[in-house]
Amino acid sequence: MSSDEQDTGDDRGRDGARSPGRRDPEQERRAAERARRIRERRAAGRRAAAGTPAADGHDEPDEPGETGDRAADTEEVAGPAGRGSGRGAAAAARERAAAYEAERSRSRDPRYRRRRLVALLATAAVVLLGVSAAGWWALGRYGPAVATVRVDGTRQIPVRDVEDAAGDQTGVPLAAVDTDGVAARVSAIPGVAAVEVDRSWPDTLVVAVTERTPAALLDTPDGPKLVDVTGFVYRDAPPDVRLPRLQLPRVAPDDPATLAAVGVLQALPVPVRDQVQTLSLGGGGSTFELGLTEDRRVLWGPWPDTDRTAARARVLGPVLQREGAVYDVSSPSLVTVRQR
Repeated sequence: MSSDEQDTGDDRGRDGARSPGRRDPEQERRAAERARRIRERRAAGRRAAAGTPAADGHDEPDEPGETGDRAADTEEVAGPAGRGSGRGAAAAARERAAAYEAERSRSRDPRYRRRRLVALLATAAVVLLGVSAAGWWALGRYGPAVATVRVDGTRQIPVRDVEDAAGDQTGVPLAAVDTDGVAARVSAIPGVAAVEVDRSWPDTLVVAVTERTPAALLDTPDGPKLVDVTGFVYRDAPPDVRLPRLQLPRVAPDDPATLAAVGVLQALPVPVRDQVQTLSLGGGGSTFELGLTEDRRVLWGPWPDTDRTAARARVLGPVLQREGAVYDVSSPSLVTVRQR
């Protein structure tokens, strides 16, 4: 064989070695299976990086004998970048799992639950307040108007005086009535101790008056005045009223002697109080003396000693059934009766 033919044969041999041969069907099938698995792993990696679970929830198991092929394929296709993406996806999954466990642990903490409950209640309160304010504003502008002003609780004060003090509220939306202003004006009427102004839906304004309770009379340059149970001098006394007269240097709610005198009159039984005409200071100004009908007197004793007021009032009724002119109850356990 010539050298040229030998070189040509060698070249054909080398070309044959470099050229790939035809694959048998089994090799074609395995190559296609490896390509499919590579595509699935790439898709799974992208889903894991984005936080999306796999469609079927698990990887397809390898066929026997293909574990090495799978590792080689993965290494060949993914390379260093693929390995980094897998580790990043795993780290992200671990972080999500840790955050979920921390949230579950915190939600089981009673303090966390209380804080959430308080926050929810506060939010609900704010919402309710906003809704209430909006509703009240709408009632104040477009709600039903006052048709009637009703006055309750008056006995001596004329109803007309209360209505005039309340002002003409007819036609004003009931929700827009200044109830505090009405109460302040009505309270200025002599004889009024307290006032409550309420709304009676749909169209009635109710003014409930508590009158002062008269306890005594006080002679003044302007005529006799009524004195209530707090020692307040408040209005002219009607001509036919019968009450004890206070004969004290000063009558006022802040005067201790006035308060003690009113307390004595309130403590007396009604049949005894009806017999009292005057209450005055005794000798030295530290005692009380009651002037009764039929020119009788009661020596009450020291007025600052209010702890014994009830006991003195209790024994005075039976003692007055005895004949006498001067009754000394300053010591309830040792009552004396004498003539003049």
